[in-house]
Amino acid sequence: MSRADWSFLEDLLEKGQEYSTPIGRVWLTVLFLFRLLVLGTAAESAWDDEQADFVCNTRQPGCTPVCYNTAFPISHFRYFVLQVIFVSTPTIFYFGYVAVHAGKSRRNIEVKDEKQTGKILISVYRGTKEDSEEKEKERSGGSEPDCAKSSDEPVKLRGTLLGVYMFSILLKVLLETGFIVGLWFLYDGFFIAAKFECTGFPCPHTVDCFVSRPTEKTIFTIYTQVIAAVSLLLNLTELLHLLARAASRRLEERRQDSLPRSERARRDDPKLEARRADATLNTNGATEPNPGRGATAGADPLPSYVNCMDEIRRTHSNTFQYTEHLQAAGKNPNSPSKGQQKHYV
Repeated sequence: MSRADWSFLEDLLEKGQEYSTPIGRVWLTVLFLFRLLVLGTAAESAWDDEQADFVCNTRQPGCTPVCYNTAFPISHFRYFVLQVIFVSTPTIFYFGYVAVHAGKSRRNIEVKDEKQTGKILISVYRGTKEDSEEKEKERSGGSEPDCAKSSDEPVKLRGTLLGVYMFSILLKVLLETGFIVGLWFLYDGFFIAAKFECTGFPCPHTVDCFVSRPTEKTIFTIYTQVIAAVSLLLNLTELLHLLARAASRRLEERRQDSLPRSERARRDDPKLEARRADATLNTNGATEPNPGRGATAGADPLPSYVNCMDEIRRTHSNTFQYTEHLQAAGKNPNSPSKGQQKHYV
């Protein structure tokens, strides 16, 4: 493969990692490190001389190839390669679907950005400065588009994407199970016997044939199937995890649907309660505390208002004390004093 092919594969894997669960990433690591790496480095050399060193105790022409074909309908190494290829195929197709989905999401983001920018430019051209500021605020922090949020937040498996992902895991489970069971029935177990008895044409009688390095091949066979069982366990765990999460989400949606409409609106918009309390405070002029950002608005009046009320209280207090003093001296506080004269008009 050329460097361009490897770069394409790297981009595909990176996009697939973003749209998978942590268990799926562990499965992918097991696939590359403990299956592909071992098959490419060690397992291939263990079966490179299997047919040349398959020796039978006869010189009858054609008997040895027939006995080898009966003993090994398919080479173990080629069987392991087919197993890895078929098991990883659903994941490769899923990564391709993710690449198409990511391309569509990127185009939708670009279209929405162009529409939003066009609206802002039109509002600025018309001179509506307040509208442009509100739209710019919504664009930056207030109400971002859903696609922009999905680019910043962790990717969540929902809808069709979740269905495709679960279907690929189910296919991997079925294929992995089929290959493990098929190897067991094809060779009567995972152990390779050192001697194989062959009968049939063109062999003249029962012929004993001997396999080269049976212990080494048995170790590699058991190792590959143990890793396959680990991969199968990871796939089952991931599938059950996704099913449980989908079921819990479905129950939560049903519970939300059973709630009254006002309660659903309040839960969907956490700022609705604060805005409603602020509107009540502005309409009624109440000073009761409002939970949230309007809590201090009704509790703390303006300093000028406080000073005015204190001045009125002091004036009334002084007038009341002066009136009590005149009444105690036997004078009428409303009668004019001696130095004052009445003027009649």
